Amino acid sequence: MPKLWGGRFTKSVTKLMGEFNDSLPFDKRLWEEEIEASGAYAAALAKAGVLSKSEQKKVAGALAEIGREFSAGKFEFRPEDEDIHTAIERRLVEKIGEPGKRIHTGRSRNEQVATDERIFLKSADIEVTELIRELQLQVRDLARKTTDDILPSYTHLQQAQLIRLGHYFMSLFFMLENDRQRLEDLEKRIDVLPLGSGAVAGSTIKLDRGLMKKALGFAELSPNSIAAVSDRDFINEFLFAAAQTLVHLSRFAEDLIMWSSTEFSFVELDDAYSTGSSMMPQKKNPDSLELIRGKVARTIANLNALLTLQKGLPLTYSKDLQEDKEPLFDSVDTLTSSLKVFAGVVATLKVRRQNLLRNTDDSIYATDIADYLVGKGLPFREAHSVVGRLVLTGAESQKRLRDFTAAELRAISELFDDNYHKIFDPKRSVERHDVYGGTSLKRVEEQIDLAGKMLAKKKLRRR
Repeated sequence: MPKLWGGRFTKSVTKLMGEFNDSLPFDKRLWEEEIEASGAYAAALAKAGVLSKSEQKKVAGALAEIGREFSAGKFEFRPEDEDIHTAIERRLVEKIGEPGKRIHTGRSRNEQVATDERIFLKSADIEVTELIRELQLQVRDLARKTTDDILPSYTHLQQAQLIRLGHYFMSLFFMLENDRQRLEDLEKRIDVLPLGSGAVAGSTIKLDRGLMKKALGFAELSPNSIAAVSDRDFINEFLFAAAQTLVHLSRFAEDLIMWSSTEFSFVELDDAYSTGSSMMPQKKNPDSLELIRGKVARTIANLNALLTLQKGLPLTYSKDLQEDKEPLFDSVDTLTSSLKVFAGVVATLKVRRQNLLRNTDDSIYATDIADYLVGKGLPFREAHSVVGRLVLTGAESQKRLRDFTAAELRAISELFDDNYHKIFDPKRSVERHDVYGGTSLKRVEEQIDLAGKMLAKKKLRRR
């Protein structure tokens, strides 16, 4: 059977060119979206008088049968099927003949592609958003369980200040909240129907686009046919959102990988999310987290690929845009699996509380000491210098800061008194950070309560 566009040509493309041109190996994933969109288009054709009511009914019935063939894995592709659009149209013609041939009246594959991608991404965006929300629930629960656990925080991978572990986990919650809001905001830009735009100039058939919009559950109609078929901004935005979300997961994965090492031993991953070594029997590798850290590279590459693809592309449609689907599908799949795995890691993570302060150096209290001196009237910059000398003296004499005698302290500054040694109390240290967003118990509990309110505001979704 010749290609559906073959009337203009005197000979067929070569086998190599056919394989190079065809997108069916990857866009067959859009079969459900294509059937749904074709059904709505048939209804608009019937209202426009292109199809009779009985013909529309035949089209609808045949499309339903084709859908069942796909669901059962019984749909048979043919060599002439370039893509999912031509495959379904070809099968429609086989089933009902002449009415099936009319389904493409006034319609272009350019708009079919854009429509199917939007239907697909509407559902994918909602699914991914819900997975982020489920991960946030796991993170909030873990934060609630670890509000009383204190450990060093790090800047430049050096011990910085003491924090509550629940405070640390809540930082992931709020980063994920940004990701979730980003995807929810994107929904309104995905939710625009291009069907009826034709190849570039709009359809010559008097189609009721509002009818198709209602049938397919879209919020808006595309106001410009040129933009409608050439626009891939909604995919670009999703690919950025996917990459940014995975960058967040990757950063926390890096911490947990380090924290699960013997040197830290702050946490232990469940066996279900770890693997072993083929050579070293003692190994318990955090491969779940390492794979998440690695997979972020794919999503960043997908975003770069699509932006580069479009940067010099003329309006409206060029075959280059066929290359938009594989990055989209890959990022959806990669983000979906990563969110599920990370949620499993969080839900089963074991905190080794006895080790959290095991290797903490007294220098982690340096800022607390500076603040103590500020409380005695010393300007912070001078207090910073005094504590710097104190830390240097301790390092040179291999003495912990808490072990300095009163005489040794006064040799550095007369402001030191007997209250100095009360500084070296982990709980007292974290409780001093009693500012909104800080790491005191009250402030961490505020963050957990705020998280509950954010999660309770469930957005109404269209699909």
